[in-house]
This record gives sequence, C-alpha cells and structure tokens, in this order.
Amino acid sequence: MFYEPYRKRGAGRRAQPERRGGCGLRLIAFLVKLLLRLAILALALAVIAFALPPGLFNVEPATDLSIASGLPDTHVNILLLGVDSLNDGAQRSDSMMILSIGYNSVKLTSILRDTVVEIPGHGSDKINAAYAYGGAELSMRTVNRAFRMNITKYAVADFLTLAKLIDAVGGVDIPVSRAEMLEINRNNRRALESDKAEAALGYVPRELGDYSRDGQTPVRLDGLQALGYARIRKLDSDFVRASRQRRVFNAAMASMKRNILNPVMYARLAGVAARYIKTNLGAVEIASLLAKALVRGEAEQLRIPVEGSYKDNGSKITIDGQANADALHKFIYG
Repeated sequence: MFYEPYRKRGAGRRAQPERRGGCGLRLIAFLVKLLLRLAILALALAVIAFALPPGLFNVEPATDLSIASGLPDTHVNILLLGVDSLNDGAQRSDSMMILSIGYNSVKLTSILRDTVVEIPGHGSDKINAAYAYGGAELSMRTVNRAFRMNITKYAVADFLTLAKLIDAVGGVDIPVSRAEMLEINRNNRRALESDKAEAALGYVPRELGDYSRDGQTPVRLDGLQALGYARIRKLDSDFVRASRQRRVFNAAMASMKRNILNPVMYARLAGVAARYIKTNLGAVEIASLLAKALVRGEAEQLRIPVEGSYKDNGSKITIDGQANADALHKFIYG
C-alpha cells in the first residue's frame, strides 16, 4: 500500500501574510450588520407600539377617580401638572393641561389655574388647589368631576425638568417679541442669582440678544430660555401665559420630529423622564403614545374656560361647568 509522506501544513509553499487592515474591515462589517439589525428591531418595535389601540390604556383605576362613563375609547387623556418642586407636596399646581392622544390625533387643553370648581372633600376652590390637598390623584378626580372626564393617567414635573426636556430635544424655535425677550432675560438673571438652575442644568443661563425681534421670526431657545418664556406673567394675563405653554409643547414636538432618527435624543429624554418625572404611565404606554404623537407632530389646542362661559374678577374665574364640559368633549372626540 502506498502512502504519501507527511508534510507539515504550509510546507513547500510560502505562507501568505494576512492583508493589512483585514481584521479592522471585518470588525466594521460586523458593526454595520449589528447596527442594521438594531435599526430594523427598533423600527419593528416602533410600528408595534404605534399599532397598540389607545383605548388599551384606559384601564379601571384601583381608587375612585370619579370617572365619567360612556366616553369613546379613541383617545387616552393624560393630566399634565407643572409644579415648583416635586419634593413639596403641599403646593398648588402652577399649570394644568390635558393631553389627549389618539391615532393621528394630539390635542392639548389648558385649564386656567384660577378656575373655581368643586374639589372633592374640600368644597369650592381654585382648581390648582387640588394638588395641594391630595396630589395628582385628587387633581385627576377633580378634573373628572368638573368636566365629566375619564382621566386615569398623569405626569408631574417641576419647571427645571421642563428645561431639561427642552435641552434633550435640542431646543425649540419660537417667535419671540422684544417685550418677551426682556422677560426671558429677567427670568434667567433671577435663576442665575439663585444658582439653582446652573446646578440642575449644568450650564450658565444665557441671555438673549437682538431686541429688534418683531414676534414673527422664530428664535432658538434653550431649555432655560423656553422655561422663562413659558412662565412670563407680567406682560399680559394667565390666559396668554397658558397659550405660551401650549406653544412650547408644540415647538418641542417639532424638535422631536426633526430629530426623530437620533437615538441620542431618545436616550436623553428617557434619562430625564426616569429621574425627574412622576407618572403612572408604564414604559410600553409611553412608547406607544409617543409614537402616535410623533406621527401627528402638532397638537390642536383648547383653553378652559372657553369664551363666553366664564366671569373673571381678577383673582378667581367662575365658569359654566356644563358649557365647558361640552366644549371639551367636542374638542377631544369631535
């Protein structure tokens, strides 16, 4: 029997050196494939999140929130509350809005803080007192009873958290008048004097220049400047102040849509939300509602009380509750 003599592998031929950079190219190819797969997974999750019906999140609460029956399941209504500090439970809410999200539908309703309603267990008082008496739960119950609503979800944030969220989306573009610019700078100077803003945000408040703005040309505002804009009080009225807050919301949605493919933005938003926002919304609910809101992009707006339904004596606003409840239902549900 004939056997070939054993030869060591590579014997008789010159070993071929590995191409320079071959290992690096393979690593790059692997990373590209990984990123592509992650992008496909993220897209699939976004589609699934968007597809979840809004009514899925209208669950029966564990406590009595005075929910009105018979409202359509086309929207999720979320009570947004702005406060001075999350650590102070005995304070009135400084702003109150209802965010209503459905398929291709985002609607934002401001409720003026001086509106007088019945607060369960506390009699007649300004609606913003409900938070001081019983936090977000009593605030939801009060709004539900006053306007025949079905709110079971809430989110509470202090005002520096608003600045953090605005910074996370890259700032907002808002037309600002010269008078508003002066107020923004005044608010920023007060924030700088207290050192609270710089410590919380990590940067020194920046003043706006160019006071020749006519209120028509959008100005890029950072988080603290947007906060100063949303809190302007002395120029006009709480009615206009509430409209500024809705304008900041829409500008933030526009910034998010502009950066919709930027994963860094989502990471920053998630970090702020996890640390600084109190809410009973779960992660899946937030993802689904955010996907729906981004598809729409801009929120339709309403203010409570509506025109012709209230009397304002300068410190309290008395309303026609039936007329405002009807207007709110028509606005949200059509």
